[in-house]
Amino acid sequence: MRKAIVTGANGFIGTALCRELSNQGISVIAVVRNVEENISNIENLSGLRVVYSDLSEFKNLHEKISDRDVDVLYHLAWVGSAGPLRGNAEVQFNNIRYTCDTVKACSKMNCKRFVFASSIMEYEIEAIMATDATPGLNTLYSSAKVSADYLARTIAGSLGVDYIRAVISNIYGPGELSPRLVNTSIRKLLNGEHCAFSAGEQTYDFIYIDDAAKTFVAIGEKGIANRTYYIGSQNPKPLKEFLCELRDQVDPNIGIGLGEIPFNGVSLTYNEFNVHAVKEDTGFVPTVSFAEGIRSTIKWIKEN
Repeated sequence: MRKAIVTGANGFIGTALCRELSNQGISVIAVVRNVEENISNIENLSGLRVVYSDLSEFKNLHEKISDRDVDVLYHLAWVGSAGPLRGNAEVQFNNIRYTCDTVKACSKMNCKRFVFASSIMEYEIEAIMATDATPGLNTLYSSAKVSADYLARTIAGSLGVDYIRAVISNIYGPGELSPRLVNTSIRKLLNGEHCAFSAGEQTYDFIYIDDAAKTFVAIGEKGIANRTYYIGSQNPKPLKEFLCELRDQVDPNIGIGLGEIPFNGVSLTYNEFNVHAVKEDTGFVPTVSFAEGIRSTIKWIKEN
């Protein structure tokens, strides 16, 4: 790979992906929403240039980007991946449209590979829909991801673009500001706040941000068209084991409230994924252990 486009380039995952591509000597075209966005984490990376475009203008990316020698387009940009906009139908409908627009623009730039950042939440909504339960509004995000995946893959195939789906488990590490589990739990424990959890019997997985970025690069280079690649540690286990390890890295003497909150979600067995597909097709294996990754994350949080 010599050149790549990354949408959502200044987000948590996008920043790490741009950094990894740059470190590997790959030129990066970083697509950022507008000039008011913070790009301090990527603007000085070697071989990177920034292109500003709102998602509503992704249909014109081929006009904003004149390059016709791009090898891979990584589509990470998505409005409402967290917070109340997850349940906003109009926002999520638009995300589907923007994803399809990006595939078409990818084709017009003669870029032959499109990597779509998906989520294990797609599997959770499918599990809910197979029951008599009424889905909550927040699942609109998951449903939109499913729809975008199906439509984008079909359109890509019709245009001769290799479509690769990356299913993200749970990515954590320095730079994360979201309210997701690891980031929130570390901050609470460092502040001396009590953390309450479910019993943690459900299977879970986490992958350190640097390993996740390397995985994205690997599947962009060597992934097989129309395959789904699981972005995780390749070693899922009960959530309580991760939580106890996280607690131990902060302070092994702190109590955590396992079982204080009822679990009402959907349990995945992780048999839904081929967790070894990345290794089988690209040879890449994550190297950062959960304990090591948590220590690095704690250090970054304390310093920032």
